[in-house]
Amino acid sequence: GKSMLSVIDALIAGERDAVRLSKLVYASKKNKENGKLAAALTGCMKEHHRFNLQMAKVEYDLLIKQSAEYIEKIEAICLRDFPRQSALLKTIPGVSRISSAVIIAETGADMKVFENSGKLSGWVGLRPKNDESAGKYKSTAITKGNRYLKPILVQVAWAASRCKGSYFKDKFNRLSIRKSSKKALIAIARKISVVVWNILKDLTPYNPALQVIYEPAKLDARIRYHQKEMERIAKLKP
Repeated sequence: GKSMLSVIDALIAGERDAVRLSKLVYASKKNKENGKLAAALTGCMKEHHRFNLQMAKVEYDLLIKQSAEYIEKIEAICLRDFPRQSALLKTIPGVSRISSAVIIAETGADMKVFENSGKLSGWVGLRPKNDESAGKYKSTAITKGNRYLKPILVQVAWAASRCKGSYFKDKFNRLSIRKSSKKALIAIARKISVVVWNILKDLTPYNPALQVIYEPAKLDARIRYHQKEMERIAKLKP
C-alpha cells in the first residue's frame, strides 16, 4: 500500500524516528494517539538492514514496471485482434481490462467450441460435480477446470457483487442468506460465465435489464416446471 511504501522509502533514506514514521501511515486516529502505531514502527535498523531493504525495493520497482509493460502489451494485442470482444466484455459489471484480456486469451473469444454456456462453465470448473447416488447428492463441490480463468471469474464475481445497483450484488446478498459467502461467490462466478458465453456468442453488450441471460432450452424447461407445479396445486384444491 501507499503507507507501506512511504515508510520503506523513509527507512531507506535514513529515518529512524518512530513518531515521524507514524505520520506517514494512513491509520485511525485512535491507533496513532495510543502509541500502538509508533511502537510497531520502533526497531533496530542497521546499515546492512537498510541496504537489503533498498535492494528489495529496487526489485519491487522493476517488477511493477515490467508488470505495467506486460499489461500495456496485452491490451495492445486485444485492441488489435479482438477490439469488439474486448469492449463488449467490459460492459459486464466487475470486468476490467485485465480480466477481459484473460477471458479472451483462455477462450480465444470463440464460443463455437462450447455447445452451450454450461459447457463453458464446466470447462472453467465452476459447475458442481455429478456426485449422485440413489437420488441423493453426496457432494456439490465444483470440478477442476482452467486454472487461469477460474480465479479471474471469481475475482470478477467479487467485484460484481460489490457494484451498486447491479443484479449480481442483489443475487449475492440473497444467496448469502442460505449458504456461505464462498458458495454464493462461486454461484455468481458461474452466472457471469453464462453471461460471458452469451455476449461472445451473440456479440452483444451486457443488458442489465435482462438481469440473467437464459438459454432457450433452459427457459423452456423452467416454464414447463412452473406449469407442472400449477397443475399439481390445482389438483390439491377440494
